[in-house]
Amino acid sequence: MPVGPNDIETGRKLFEEGGWSSGDPYGPDQWFADDAVMRDIVNHDGAMRGKEEIRHFWARRKVGITLRVPVEEVYVAEGHRGIAILWMAYSQIMDESSEDYGRWGTFEGMSRLEFDDEGKVTLEVDYHHGFQGVTDSWVAHWNARRAMSWKELGAITGA
Repeated sequence: MPVGPNDIETGRKLFEEGGWSSGDPYGPDQWFADDAVMRDIVNHDGAMRGKEEIRHFWARRKVGITLRVPVEEVYVAEGHRGIAILWMAYSQIMDESSEDYGRWGTFEGMSRLEFDDEGKVTLEVDYHHGFQGVTDSWVAHWNARRAMSWKELGAITGA
């Protein structure tokens, strides 16, 4: 079965509405199949299997509390039920001893998502280089990125 509009919407919601950007460690659960597999190439060795293991990874690191992951672009796979999502991630710096306390760390990346027949995510693989810079306002940074052409975006990284 090819990718449909509901799969694309589910992918967006996983990252934005009620998902990784929600601040709720249970938020992404609604978009994952019970036996989903997740791999984060930079932040975790090996695969996380099942909603509980995925949730534990995010809740333990308290990343989801201050994480915002707006979607820049979605690409549809040919021949199978998968998409690739380009995103920009912002994580608020909560270390009170840091000179950047309260500011937002930035990093851009992409994720590969696969779906089952019920439209749930069965696989998420995140690809990114990690931290790329700091900004005072994730909203201002995101709006500035949105105003750039694709050529300009390809010539920059992070902040």
